[in-house]
Amino acid sequence: MVSMNVLSVIKDPKLFFKYIRRKSILARFLNLTKGEVTEYLRESEQITRTMLRLTENTKLGAMVSPLRGPIVYTCIRALKPAIMVETGVASGSSTAYILQAMELNKSGLLYSIDLPNADPGALVPENKETGWIVPSELRHRWKLILGRSQEQLPPLLRELRKIDAFLHDSEHTYEAMMFEYETVWPHLRDRGVLLSDDIHWNRAFYDFARNKHPTRWTTFDGLGAIMAVK
Repeated sequence: MVSMNVLSVIKDPKLFFKYIRRKSILARFLNLTKGEVTEYLRESEQITRTMLRLTENTKLGAMVSPLRGPIVYTCIRALKPAIMVETGVASGSSTAYILQAMELNKSGLLYSIDLPNADPGALVPENKETGWIVPSELRHRWKLILGRSQEQLPPLLRELRKIDAFLHDSEHTYEAMMFEYETVWPHLRDRGVLLSDDIHWNRAFYDFARNKHPTRWTTFDGLGAIMAVK
């Protein structure tokens, strides 16, 4: 049976073309075989089904699309980051993908920064807390920091010094996105990855990529990825 989140992609000709190419794009970006990518994408289906079941009457957003969360999951499974930072949590779909990948990697710690309900399109349901869909068995790898990324990200990075992966999914203004990219970039280790959701909202991701001249970067449906080869 094809799930609704997959049907929403394959019914759109442009998205379907990206969907059928995602394995080859990921294999090239991550330097993996298509078989390895296929296995990681298959694994991601478990956490997708769990989230869709838990949120049957709740809008989760685009992260559960086959061109978003599973891509993030595959990057984390392949690159095996020891330390990762994300901005923007809301109900916790991206967080769940990342933590599930880390759990199977048997390593990794995720720091998440979130200002609850700041984005009208990513509201946490009433009587629920930030990241409420994150399974309890994965939370031992998670540290949640509440506040604006502009205030919380710089001191966190100074404390961590170096990180292996970053995901932007908070305020999607040009200024906020560029601030996060520029703030994080010096702290990314060699071969670390910068991921960004909703890159189609403005030109920030493309301008940043053009300025940094990365040797490896790619985009999916609203999701961008840059490899920090330094």
